[in-house]
Amino acid sequence: MRSGLLYLNNYGSRWIVLENGKRSKIELETKSGAKVIRSVNYYGSFGNFAYANISYKGKKIDVLTDTILPD
Repeated sequence: MRSGLLYLNNYGSRWIVLENGKRSKIELETKSGAKVIRSVNYYGSFGNFAYANISYKGKKIDVLTDTILPD
């Protein structure tokens, strides 16, 4: 199984993290307090921060780790 960090472009601004051959997961919360676990499509750099691109309700969105998702 492949694990580690893989860059998606030559600039190093987008990458994926593999854990035992699968993409890493992130847990977020909705406005109603429900927990949502999603696989991360890719991570990207945003200044000194990193965001995660996830699929939520049929759309690909960029989120930070403390983002509250709509219901």
